Amino acid sequence: MHNYKDNQLITDANTCFSLAAMSVIGDRGEQEDSFGFALKKDEGLAVVCDGMGGYNGGATVSAIAVDAFLKDYTESPFWVEPSEKMIELSKNADALVCDYCSEKSDKHDFHAGTTLVSIYIKKKDLYWCSVGDSRAYLFRSGEFVQLTQDQNYKAVLQGKLNAGVISEEKYQSEIKKGEALISYLGIGNLNLIDFNEVKLELQNNDRIIIMSDGLYKLLSDDEISRIIDNFTNVGDALQALELKARKNAKNVQISRDNMTVIIIRIN
Repeated sequence: MHNYKDNQLITDANTCFSLAAMSVIGDRGEQEDSFGFALKKDEGLAVVCDGMGGYNGGATVSAIAVDAFLKDYTESPFWVEPSEKMIELSKNADALVCDYCSEKSDKHDFHAGTTLVSIYIKKKDLYWCSVGDSRAYLFRSGEFVQLTQDQNYKAVLQGKLNAGVISEEKYQSEIKKGEALISYLGIGNLNLIDFNEVKLELQNNDRIIIMSDGLYKLLSDDEISRIIDNFTNVGDALQALELKARKNAKNVQISRDNMTVIIIRIN
């Protein structure tokens, strides 16, 4: 696992892609995001988790989840069925987080959880897995597309509105609770996991971006897309995203959340 100080830029590369990662504490008292990546010759795994919970719980359980993914990947010679493996690891991480919370609850009222977004790339085949509201995007030829589905109450409300189950008035009255997660690691008996069963075939110069909500709640998709499009080098793009996020937070005078972003560019 890689867990670094505020604003430290980490870069790496293999024969198929280049990678840059950054984790920023923002204005929070502690860094509850954890991230990690592991690269092999022509493949790699990257993970971002956004923890939540008091008593340092968020920081600990997000690290537990990242460790679970990286340990399996680094110790396994190869993943035969990546989608099945990522689902298995998500459920395993959920159980590990629940176990940790149960141990802590013996001492005081304790609960913690974490989101997860993970991507696995083998040559030019992409698989992703997510739980909660951390996101994965694909940037290709000027198009910026969210691959993952946010698992929060807003998504439930939007689905009901689209299906005609609730009215616009009901939607507006409930949307203030929209950020509440309906799935996360630590919920127990995890069954709501977003993943792609069929591989996504990548192309040269594609960018894959995974992030905690500390970025997309400060920058719109259009702002992120424009910055990604302006930089070929993933490290430069990541530094530009951090600068823009800092400026936006200052302009609207809000307290910055933890922010973690990983960008991968396909060779």
